[in-house]
Amino acid sequence: MALSEKLQDLLKRDPQVCAYQSLFNSLSKEDQDALTEAWTKNIPARIVLQALRSEGHKTSNEAISNHRKGTCKCPKT
Repeated sequence: MALSEKLQDLLKRDPQVCAYQSLFNSLSKEDQDALTEAWTKNIPARIVLQALRSEGHKTSNEAISNHRKGTCKCPKT
């Protein structure tokens, strides 16, 4: 396993971040940028959720909503 793969694996399991952030961290840079752009363009969460699930990612509307509202367990800045 390459170092980059090990780092991604550790990021996925980081107990300091919520499920959505763990998912985001596991995505490629290109997919992270696409997801960030979707939120910037105010694409509805249900559409984003459908796209993520179609790519095999397990997430929920609740996880996305809590993260976007800042009510998840991610460190607050």
